This record gives sequence, structure tokens and C-alpha cells, in this order.
Amino acid sequence: MKVLSRFAAGVAALVLALAAPAAPASAQAAPASTQAAPASTRAAPASTQVRAQLDTVGFAVSPADMQDVLAASLAAESLPLLSAAPTVPACVAAILPHDDYLYAGRTAVHALPYLRAKRWIVFGVCHACRRVGVRDKLLLDDSLSWRVAGREFAVDTGLRAALAAQLGSIAEVSAERQAAEHSIEALLPWLGAAVDKPLFVPVLVSGMDLPSLRERAALFADALAAICRKRGWVPGRDIGILISADAVHYGCEGWGASGGYAPFGCDEAGHAAGRAQDVTLAEATLAGPLSDASVGAFARLVWDAASPDFQTKPYRITWCGLWSIPFGLTVAERLQADLGGAPLGGTLLRYGDSVSDGRLEVPGTRLGVTAPNTLGHWVGYATVVYLPGS
Repeated sequence: MKVLSRFAAGVAALVLALAAPAAPASAQAAPASTQAAPASTRAAPASTQVRAQLDTVGFAVSPADMQDVLAASLAAESLPLLSAAPTVPACVAAILPHDDYLYAGRTAVHALPYLRAKRWIVFGVCHACRRVGVRDKLLLDDSLSWRVAGREFAVDTGLRAALAAQLGSIAEVSAERQAAEHSIEALLPWLGAAVDKPLFVPVLVSGMDLPSLRERAALFADALAAICRKRGWVPGRDIGILISADAVHYGCEGWGASGGYAPFGCDEAGHAAGRAQDVTLAEATLAGPLSDASVGAFARLVWDAASPDFQTKPYRITWCGLWSIPFGLTVAERLQADLGGAPLGGTLLRYGDSVSDGRLEVPGTRLGVTAPNTLGHWVGYATVVYLPGS
């Protein structure tokens, strides 16, 4: 009964918040960094040629390791090999987690059959932007390719240049921030498992208020739509949008000076309620018809926008995709509308978390984990795909 009552309380609170006006509730401060830094990780040097892999603990470092974790993820979910997977529609946009593969692989792998486009805009989380005072900016890089999991992933430098030329002062090159961030590199091997030699443009999204986010996302979508018209590209077929985001970072241990986010407690009942809150949030705001209203609902629930400390402590619920998700989805919705495509709808393919799923068994690889998975320290993951007319 204790677990069920907390489950019900978490779901009820979220449903009430969706129906309520935008006044925020108080929230515990989120950790300064949403993924614990692995002790053996080395900072990747900024480079105008090949951007090196940052996280060599939680992510695959060789093609063989990636093949093994892919196979283990598919097997754990009773999914067929990608070559034998049923044909599904191509998605225009998708949200994938960026945590350690041994934790998040079972969730991420569900998106792969839907990834078909040759080139992708990858919107990533800038975990350090708040700490270093970067706001209201989209951060590009200047590399020609990224080397992750023993493969080189080519940057679409022509598309990047065309976007930068139209975005003006809202975008800037920051090789330093790109080199120090793991949220985009995590998605590339998954993308490479689905698409042969994909091209991509990495974009880190810093913090911004909702009017600024909508304005900048509209500018980005308009610029991308103009490029698509000129080149004859169709979203989903030729170009897609990947959004890097983990869900809640929950617990009362190992989250730094903030002490963590644990409104339901750090026991089994708290875990069940925290998970229920996440699933309800995802189903209510990320699944279903994609619109300005659904994006706004996500921001209203996750952000503590009315707090005087919003710039440094922005969370009501500690999803590290609090900027990348609403920005990327606004771009996807606006791009589809600009090009006359059918409205997009989201499908939550899977929700997982590091406690319920545990660690994948992938013997013989060099994969490890960068943080514990306990009732006092766990992370949630949502994979969502956005399809025309769904």
C-alpha cells in the first residue's frame, strides 16, 4: 500500500500541474552536473580536424564493443537484429538517452529502426553552460569529423556553414564546450548502427527562457526549411533531428552540493513514485500530437521558471534535457509546418531507468559505468520518436 500510495501521489501531482496555471512549485536543486564524471575520462582536445571521444568508460570505444552492446541491448529487449526488423515509418525527430550504454542501451535501441535519414541535426545538452555562464546561445563546433567507438562520423560542414550564416549572433563556435561535453557523442554510435555513414551537425543548447527559446528555435527551423527547399530535402527521408536527453536524475546520494532530487524518498516506494512521475510526464507532454502547447507543458512541468534563481537552479524536475528537448521539438514542429508536412506525433517507445533495468551483461568488452545505480542514485531514460500524421 505504501508504494501504491506514493505512486498515486506522484501521478496525481503531475496531472494537477498539467491542469494548473504556470505558477511553479518549489523544487530541490538539481546537481551541478547530471552525470557523474568518470575518474578515468580524459578531456578531449579541441580540434579543427577530428574531435576525439570524451567518455571512454560509459560509451563503446571500438566497433567490436559497440556491436556487442548493440546485440546485448536487442537481446535484452527480445528485439530482432536490425537487418531482420519489421519495416516501420521513418521518424522526423527522436529523443534518445545519453547515459552509460550498460544502463541506457536497452532504451536507446528501440529507436534504431525509425532512423533512416542520411543527415541529422543533433541537439545536445550543455551540462556545463550554467556553471560557466553561457546562456541564450547555440554552440557549434569546427571539426570535420568526430571519432567515437572507433569510427569516424563526418560532420556535414556545408550544412553547418549554411545554418551558421543564417542564424547570426544566436549561434557561435565553441570547440571547447563541444570537446568537454558527452551528450552528443553518446548518440553517434547508435545512429551509425541504423544509418550507413550518417552525416550530422552537432548543436549544444544552452539555457534560455521560453520566449527566447521559441524565437531562436523558429529562426533555426526557418533557416533549415530554406535549406531543405533549396536542396529538395524531405524531413525523415533526407534529414532528421536527434535530441539527446536523459530523464530524471533521482536520489539523495552522490549528487554534489545540491543534495539531489528525491521528493518521494530514497527507498523502493520513492523509486516507484519517481518512475511513475517520469512516465506520466513523458506520456502527457512528449507523446501524442506535437505542438507549441505540448512543448510548453513540458517546460512548465520541468522548469522552475518563476524562481529568482532560475538561471542557476532551473529545475522543478531534474531532467537534464530541459533545454534540448523543448528546443529540438520546437524546431521539428516548425520545420514540418514550414515545409507543408503532416503534423508530427510522438510515440514513447520505452521508458527505463538504471535501477529497474540494471546493468547489461556484455562480457569481454571494455564498457563500464560512470555512476552507481541504487535507490539513492538513479537516472531515467525515455526514447520517443516523432512520425508524420501519427
